[in-house]
Amino acid sequence: MQRIDGRYLQDLRKEHGYSIRAFADMIYVSKSTVSRWEASSVPEDKSTLARIADVFGTTVEDMRTQSALKYPPAKDPPENDEEEDFLSAEQRAEARFGIKGLAICLSVAIVIVVLCLFLTLL
Repeated sequence: MQRIDGRYLQDLRKEHGYSIRAFADMIYVSKSTVSRWEASSVPEDKSTLARIADVFGTTVEDMRTQSALKYPPAKDPPENDEEEDFLSAEQRAEARFGIKGLAICLSVAIVIVVLCLFLTLL
């Protein structure tokens, strides 16, 4: 099921001359919620989608279709298995886990070692 792009929602809102606050009040959500949706995509909550469609005098399916036509979904980049073949198991693990995760694990390991040394000295 195609999600409704937030830019399309913003376009509809502006075409109908609604401010973010006015539109948010019409569909019973906060202004910040509408701003968040317009920056990404509209959630798939059926009642919310129905209220939005009612405000704009259209159907949810028509909004999905028009959104996809105006803002086609981004295509996933093709997977390049050749690059991954050159990585060692450690490099793949590091890439998946990330540098921050490794730094946290290293910090925890150092604390444990220090605590063990401290306890053996007592």
